[in-house]
Amino acid sequence: MSIGSYAHLQGTPPHETEGSASTWWVRAANMISAYSEGEAGAQLRRADNADEYFVWALFTPCQVTAGGQTADVPAGSVVIVPPGESTVRFTEAGSLWRGFTSLNADLLTVAPNSHEYAHYPAGVAPVEPWPMPPGGYQIRVYNLDDTPAGKPHCYVHRTAMTNFPWPVATRPRRTDAMSPHTHEDFEQVSIIHSGTMVHHMRRAWSRNLNEWLPDEHVIVTAPAIAISKPPDIHTTQAVTAGERVGLIDFFAPVRWDFSNIDGMVVNRGEYPMLAEKPPSYAGVTTVYAPDDPRAALNRTQRA
Repeated sequence: MSIGSYAHLQGTPPHETEGSASTWWVRAANMISAYSEGEAGAQLRRADNADEYFVWALFTPCQVTAGGQTADVPAGSVVIVPPGESTVRFTEAGSLWRGFTSLNADLLTVAPNSHEYAHYPAGVAPVEPWPMPPGGYQIRVYNLDDTPAGKPHCYVHRTAMTNFPWPVATRPRRTDAMSPHTHEDFEQVSIIHSGTMVHHMRRAWSRNLNEWLPDEHVIVTAPAIAISKPPDIHTTQAVTAGERVGLIDFFAPVRWDFSNIDGMVVNRGEYPMLAEKPPSYAGVTTVYAPDDPRAALNRTQRA
């Protein structure tokens, strides 16, 4: 039994082809990630997306059309795309990442690893939308170079958030500067977009020795994804030297803890916070059936 969930996409056949664009899908409880490669002019379409979604245009420019708007997106950008119909067009050959939430029922089974989530996992908070942005839904393009190096690159929309370092590092992480940590009630999707990393995972020992698992140290080379589940201990170590190496952390629902840190979320002013901290699902033991994919957990059922 594995502690984490891993998707090694490099050298594997695409899961979907749309014109000259090829896409690979990876599922978590609340998040669906898409890695796409395309020629200039290739298009990625959504007919009726249920909520906002992210486009990470880190190294390839694109053009996004949605909600009656069209935005030219330079490389080195994060885009929030409004609900409804949308198109992402490659303006140069390259690759893009997108991040959707499980509110999109049509995406729940597209990934080969969807069977891992045939039942919604216990102890994971469901996706619950935060308040509407005062300016309404619109295409929002964030140029990553507008935020100085060394500052958090964390962005939020109503149902999800993303966090990652920028500019992308070109040297391995120091071995005396690791950051092992756990999450109370949400998964972390780590999108390895460049280079090679080692994803370290540890499950804390329970009173039952039969539940103990050996530590994991899994090598992941871009493009790849590692999913950490609560309350497992995890950290990712860059090992590539001399070329860029980096990852994107993708979360849903929105993290209250990050949002409460002054200066942590770049676009905090565009998306109001909840009026109060959402309840914790840590310790909830209910596992939900496939016909309840969004897991409206019963808050009275707690361990």
